[in-house]
Amino acid sequence: MSARFYSLSHQGLVRTSNQDTILTDEVQRLWAVADGMGGHQKGDLASGLACAALHHAIKQGSDLASAFEQAHARVRLAQRQEPGADNMGTTLVAVLETMHGFELAWVGDSRAYLLTHAQPHGAGEPELQQLTTDHSVATRLYEQGEISADQIDVHPHRHVLTDCIGQPQGIPTIETRKLDWQPGDRLVLCSDGLTGEISEDAMLETLTAKMSLDLIGQSLVNQALSNGGADNIAVIVLNSPVE
Repeated sequence: MSARFYSLSHQGLVRTSNQDTILTDEVQRLWAVADGMGGHQKGDLASGLACAALHHAIKQGSDLASAFEQAHARVRLAQRQEPGADNMGTTLVAVLETMHGFELAWVGDSRAYLLTHAQPHGAGEPELQQLTTDHSVATRLYEQGEISADQIDVHPHRHVLTDCIGQPQGIPTIETRKLDWQPGDRLVLCSDGLTGEISEDAMLETLTAKMSLDLIGQSLVNQALSNGGADNIAVIVLNSPVE
C-alpha cells in the first residue's frame, strides 16, 4: 500500500535556523504546519509548542477550533514563563479528517491548497484551489478594496500578520472550513517559505506530475530552494483516501 502523505521541512538558504514545525498523525488523522514568526524571539519554540498543544487537544477529543485556542493559550503561557520569549508567535494551519472529508483551520499566512477536478469522479481537468485566506495586512487591504488581487503577493506588508497564535491581544481569528474528499484530491499544507518562492502554476504542474508522492514533495521544496530559498520551508502533501 502506497503512502498517503509526504512531509518535508528545510531551513532554506538564508535563515540560520528552522522555525517551521510539521505535525503528522495518521492515527488521529491530523496534519499541521506551523511557521514560527520570522524576526521574533524563539519562533521555533512557538511553532513547536503550538503543534504539541494542538496534537494533545485533538487526542483528548477537542474539535479543531478549540484545539487552536488551546494552542494559543499554550504559547501565551510560555511567553510569560520562558526568558526572552515575550514576542514569539506562530502561524498554524491544520487538517483533521472526518468520516467522509476533512475540516481545515488556520491562523496566519501558512496555507492549504486543494488539487481537485472540476467534474465528478475525477473526470475533469485538475485545478489548484487556495482554501485559506492569509491573515495579513496586504490581504486586509485587498478586502478593503485598497489594492488589487495581483498586488497582494508583492505588497511590502504581505508578510505582516494581522493574527497569529500567541498574539498578545485576545483570541486570534480562527477560520475553519469543512469539505468532502473527492477521488483524486490532493491537499497541500505549507508555510510561506514555499508559496513565496514558487507560483501556483508551478505547484499545479508538480502536483499533477507522474511521480511518487515523496518525489512530488521533494520537487516542491527543491524548486523553492532553486528560486532563492529565502525562508524556512515546510510542506505536507496528502492524498484523498477516496479512490
